[in-house]
Amino acid sequence: MNCPFCKEVLEDSRCQNCGYDLNKCRWISIKKVYPPDDIIIESLLKASGIPVKLHRREVSQIPVGIGPMAETDIYVPEIIVTEAKSLIDSNYNEPEPN
Repeated sequence: MNCPFCKEVLEDSRCQNCGYDLNKCRWISIKKVYPPDDIIIESLLKASGIPVKLHRREVSQIPVGIGPMAETDIYVPEIIVTEAKSLIDSNYNEPEPN
């Protein structure tokens, strides 16, 4: 994963080069998806060095996600929202519903 500010490789949540702290930055939801699209998009962003967080609405007592309970929000740091959205738009096409 790379620092969203200076693009150096991050080994922790704080960049050793510029001091940018992922724990203190604002995270923006860029897309709502359902499995397995969440895993695919997360992998795409991570492979491009973009920090990503997923927020799932699953209930721990019910391990199966159906309908709105399966929805996943994808978050990235505010400073790279545009870059992350364009990466998803140019490299990932959502499958057509049957």
